[in-house]
Amino acid sequence: MEMELDRISNLPSDVTEKILLCLPIRDAVRTSVLSTKWRYKSAMLPHLVFDPQSISTQLQTFANVVDHLLLSHFGPVYKFKLAREHVSFRDIDRWMLYVSRNSVKEFILEILGRQRYKVPSSMFSCQDLTYLELHRCLLRPPSTFTGFKSLKSLKIVRVTLTDDVLENVIVHCPLLERLTVEWCYDFSQLNINAPNLQVLRFMGDFEDVNILNTSNLVDVFIWLRKFDHRRGPCRSSNLLKLFAQLPNIHRLYMNSKFTKYLAAGSLLEKLPKPCLHLQFLIVRVGIDDVKDIITVICLLRISPALEELEVFAFCRQTYEAEAGKVNSWVDDNQSCSFTQLRHVKIHCSQAVEGALDLIRFLLLSSPALETMTVYKHPSTPLDGYDLAKKLLRFRRASLNLEIILSDLTG
Repeated sequence: MEMELDRISNLPSDVTEKILLCLPIRDAVRTSVLSTKWRYKSAMLPHLVFDPQSISTQLQTFANVVDHLLLSHFGPVYKFKLAREHVSFRDIDRWMLYVSRNSVKEFILEILGRQRYKVPSSMFSCQDLTYLELHRCLLRPPSTFTGFKSLKSLKIVRVTLTDDVLENVIVHCPLLERLTVEWCYDFSQLNINAPNLQVLRFMGDFEDVNILNTSNLVDVFIWLRKFDHRRGPCRSSNLLKLFAQLPNIHRLYMNSKFTKYLAAGSLLEKLPKPCLHLQFLIVRVGIDDVKDIITVICLLRISPALEELEVFAFCRQTYEAEAGKVNSWVDDNQSCSFTQLRHVKIHCSQAVEGALDLIRFLLLSSPALETMTVYKHPSTPLDGYDLAKKLLRFRRASLNLEIILSDLTG
């Protein structure tokens, strides 16, 4: 027993710290009874996580536990996470003031209730922050705020903020590399000016988007919840405008509403400048909408380096009623050749006939295609055997192609 205690006591400090960081904070505190050398190690932890998994006490005692741990803590706090429902905002203010004075680098605040918590001014003084994540907050920086000079990753979820606040926060984070904005409120213009930004993830609503000074941006995910067709015609093409702002994009995901946003505007007299680095494209598209389909085809045509394509095809109305119009894009784009396209996945909800037109087009236009995977919805009129026969009859440009037919699940 003495030998076991000695082994525990004499572990290198970096090893004991790694052990403690792997434990929920309630268990890390309990290690103080292992030996005299471990008595204060939990009080020196640089990472403090307070969530239902780490502290499973009643609400009345949760605040007391956090207060006790912070009062007994000494040394820097590099990571602080608070995720709890129905916590007093006064308590959060007090904890944030403490954290702001302890060189915090990673801060995560998840307000799990319905009320919005106004981020206090003390938070905006944390100049060592490299990662900031806020949920269900009200963001109004003080007039003295000059930015987070070290911040590399910003994630805001269901946060209330105005257009100018979002724009100013982004522009005053000169090292920002990752930006996530999900289901936020009270802003209509997504304006991004971030020279070091590499990854952008957006889910929610905007009327317009401008992505400026982002030559390092390579990975973009945009899920637009709605697109208002009643705003009137655009004088210029959204497709032209956006891809002029994304010269080095490698990966792009866009849902059907964002496809409609790109399709808005004047008809293209010339193709946008080529996306020379786009290799992976995931798109959701209404297969019965001519303008949407032409927008996707245009995007394919300006992406000479595209290697992987995934399409989620659906139909808003009876496909046969629009078939004559939709089929025209196949004939109009017969000269297309996607020489680097290797792998294609097509998800057919119930729009199998429309998806077959797209599949036929891609098979004819992709000489280097290696796999074409077609996912069929169980409720589609065609059974697997009939669909397989149709696929095998299509002409193909690739001599080394494998066609895979699979059922959609879920």
